[in-house]
Amino acid sequence: MMYSKLSLRNVKRSFKDYAIYFLTITFAVSLFYSFNSLTAQQAMLKLSNSQEDMVQDLIYTIGIISIFISTVLAFLIIFANSFLVKRRKKELGMYMTLGMSKFNISKILVMETFFIGLVSLLVGLGLGTILSQGLSLLTAALFQVDIQEYTFVFSTTAMLKTILYFGIIFLIVMLFNVIMINRYKLIDLFIANKKNQQVKLKRTSTAIGVFVLSLLLIGSAYFLMLKYGLFKSMNLLWTSVGLGSIGTFLFFFSLSGFLLNIAKKNEKLYYKNINIFLLRQINSKVNSTFISMTIICLMLFFTIGVLSTGFSLKNSLEKDLTVTTPYDSTLSFFKYEESDENLEKKLEELNVKQYGDNITFKEYYSDESISSYLKGYTDKQAESVLEGNASTPLTLIKRSSYEGLARLQGKDPVNLQQNEVLILTNQKDMKKTMKRFVDNNKSIKINHKEYPLSGFQFMSVRTDTSARDTMIVVLPDQAVSEMEPSRISLNIQYEGEANKADQELYNLIETYNKNADKNTYLLGMTKTLAYEDATGTSTMIVYIGIYLGIIFLISSAAILALQQLSEASDNKARYDLLKKIGVTQKEVNQSIFKQIFIYFMMPLSLAIIHSIFGIKVVNRAIVSAGESNVFFPSLLTAGVIIVVYGGYFLATYSGYKSILKK
Repeated sequence: MMYSKLSLRNVKRSFKDYAIYFLTITFAVSLFYSFNSLTAQQAMLKLSNSQEDMVQDLIYTIGIISIFISTVLAFLIIFANSFLVKRRKKELGMYMTLGMSKFNISKILVMETFFIGLVSLLVGLGLGTILSQGLSLLTAALFQVDIQEYTFVFSTTAMLKTILYFGIIFLIVMLFNVIMINRYKLIDLFIANKKNQQVKLKRTSTAIGVFVLSLLLIGSAYFLMLKYGLFKSMNLLWTSVGLGSIGTFLFFFSLSGFLLNIAKKNEKLYYKNINIFLLRQINSKVNSTFISMTIICLMLFFTIGVLSTGFSLKNSLEKDLTVTTPYDSTLSFFKYEESDENLEKKLEELNVKQYGDNITFKEYYSDESISSYLKGYTDKQAESVLEGNASTPLTLIKRSSYEGLARLQGKDPVNLQQNEVLILTNQKDMKKTMKRFVDNNKSIKINHKEYPLSGFQFMSVRTDTSARDTMIVVLPDQAVSEMEPSRISLNIQYEGEANKADQELYNLIETYNKNADKNTYLLGMTKTLAYEDATGTSTMIVYIGIYLGIIFLISSAAILALQQLSEASDNKARYDLLKKIGVTQKEVNQSIFKQIFIYFMMPLSLAIIHSIFGIKVVNRAIVSAGESNVFFPSLLTAGVIIVVYGGYFLATYSGYKSILKK
């Protein structure tokens, strides 16, 4: 009973002195619950069959991600707990001096951890329940669906999962506390605050050398990614990640070795006000926390990158659909291997022309590759499109097919004379390249024959989920009369109800492919499904980005805050000494503000630099999916960082001053 009362008293005191610790756990619990409550949210949404499948995939993915996030949060909570124990070493030493055994001290810490966990779980679940209501609206907006009827969302499954995961985490924390207390000696508890950190790199020249090496490694990582992109090679990607991570580690590792010495050379700065004290405080802190600085920087880099590019990819995919879905539906027959099967007859047998106006067209492959024509005319964007399609053969279609396709879209076809040919593309990044090619070539040679070149047109020949028509050439009908088609497609503009036609086509395609022979395959896509597929993919990216990004952001800010607050009491005697020699409270507050600001900005500044290059690389990789714009997503990401990161900074500053006043 006595230990329970003592534990409760300590918890109450901890809530006052270390509110950041409790708030961080509470926010983590609320986020964990709300994102895992998607199953309950789904009941409110008016989803199609394909969207329900996508939501199930999203639920499964979030479940996997939650295991990783719980691991991150476990390390965060253990890390934060170790700082709280360190803060109380003198108190624990006093208990031991009064005759309390290590077992009983461990018992007190276990009870405190239990009380902290219980309060955090209860408050976090309450906040998570509120947050999940808003998340339902976000889910509906991302999937572009209506809410059937608003109902209060509460997921028992998510609640039990949250209790289980965080219960395990706090059990680990309890075990950690017991082990830590049993390893302490009484003398360690009383002199802990008097131990000074030793500089890791004592020689300034060595530190500068390591610093230069870190810049070279980081620069090499930037160079490899900018030159080769994300998808050139997995080995290159992981090499770049490794170089960047090691470079970041060496960057912070080397700072404490020469940061103070460089500052000393600027006497005007060094001797101004109490900057001598301030700079030594920062130097000592960097010297002892360079590992956590590295981890925080990389987490912030991930947060900035994934939030910015996630929304960018969503906008890109959905905006591109206006170009890639000109028809209500498209059905296509492929041949897996050489056969005598008549694809046109197979398409007729499906009896799908009843759904509305339609046109059937065939595609043929030439002997030349697309890259052989465009070599010398491409820009960086076009090169990224062609990079993985260097050997893709040039696609050909008949002029009569082109004219029918254009009219079915409500467009006037280009009037081609005699043997003139026309180039088609539906990829925005190929426009400038095609214009250069057309401007510099009056004719084009296809299958050993020259044809006058009329120009190029931006147009899709089928409905698809993304722009895949890099280069299609419209030839006179007789030019392909003896060629074997590689693909035959049917485009339809519905006359009746779209939902009914879509569903019947889904069933037809599924039934055919289940019973078809190995030589042919039927591929189908509708405008509705293309939009649902794009919104589903982009929603999954945004969901995971927000989930991981905010968790990482909170974790980073919390670690920085706890590191500063844990030393506030240690530094109290030093600040009291400054006041005795004439330093005003205003100057002390300014010193605290500068110290915390610089400490928070060091990992964030390098993370922003990493992000500038990272976003550029990712943006270049996804432009083939559509037009990408990271300005507004980056602006939104900056707002989130200012609110969360800035909020933790201000709370740390306020808490630091409060501790020093005691």
